Amino acid sequence: MKFAILGAGSAGQGLASYLSLKGYDINLFNLASEEVKVPRLQAIRARGGIEASGVIRGFARISKVTTDIGEAIRDADIVIFTVRAFAHRKLFELCLPYFKKGQIVVVSTGYWISLRLRDVLEKLDGIIFAETTLLPLISEAIGPAQVKITGVKTGVRIAAFPATRTGEVMKSLKGSLPLVAGENVIETNLDSFNPTFHTPIALFNLGTLERENNFEFYHLGVTPKIADIIDLIDQERLNLAAKFGLKLTSGVDILKQYYDTSGATTREIFSNCRAFKGYVLPNVFDYIREDVPYGLVPIASFCDLVHVPNQATKAIISAWSLVDKVDYWEQGITTKQLGIANMEASQVIKLVTTGKK
Repeated sequence: MKFAILGAGSAGQGLASYLSLKGYDINLFNLASEEVKVPRLQAIRARGGIEASGVIRGFARISKVTTDIGEAIRDADIVIFTVRAFAHRKLFELCLPYFKKGQIVVVSTGYWISLRLRDVLEKLDGIIFAETTLLPLISEAIGPAQVKITGVKTGVRIAAFPATRTGEVMKSLKGSLPLVAGENVIETNLDSFNPTFHTPIALFNLGTLERENNFEFYHLGVTPKIADIIDLIDQERLNLAAKFGLKLTSGVDILKQYYDTSGATTREIFSNCRAFKGYVLPNVFDYIREDVPYGLVPIASFCDLVHVPNQATKAIISAWSLVDKVDYWEQGITTKQLGIANMEASQVIKLVTTGKK
């Protein structure tokens, strides 16, 4: 089975290495414009692969290293997007002429892409489309053709759009990635702890992040007070999930599931997580500019749609709008933009289950 990994940043290199070392054939793509700025593909091409370290070790051979999107995906069975949410539409439109019937297209992490790009997905004839809650790995590009994988998550959710096709996706991916079937793409999105964790940790460690280049984001960034704020935001997420009939667990319980960490409090669970020890979140503010408009704003908008109080979530959104001098309420993804602003919760569930209103 051949995978095409679209995006050669830390996430893409980690995923490509992980799958290659499991014996899969890999094509790795990056935009040519990005290669000019960060010539990461040149080093991988020259070596014929990537040297992986951390919890997964070895030299991962890459079959094709390319900036030609057609070359990357034509012969692939499974295409995985690892680019930022704000690049999803551009990359999908580049891919459209080259997708072929029978391919499975997975976006990791989804950030509501099934609803955001419904107009594009309607053009995919014979393609199965799915999105994941999070990336299945924690990885960091540490040098030319070198990636460090510090953690492998277990039980990351994946769901197809429509959800009736999730079983087909799971059958094709069996044995390749540590994924479990999600109920639907509402669940995969609301199960993500990235917006809940990243945005308050970065906000309340802003001074440190501006001064230091090697701040251990998760391991040192969660103080008792910041943990309290994480818990408040997370509870609003759980209350929203309940309105859609979803029984999700807290973000820190998911963290314990993914990384086998422990603790009685949110602060202790972060502190005891071995996968976070020494890990420096790369490009923190790029994460924020994804997690706020594509993560927190949709959650707040969904909360308003189904009448769930979300004062803590809204406070973080407004604070980041102030910090970044950007109106995230204007730029973020809302239920209106997703075409569901006048729907009941049951109607939204029907849409993501069947693909039809």
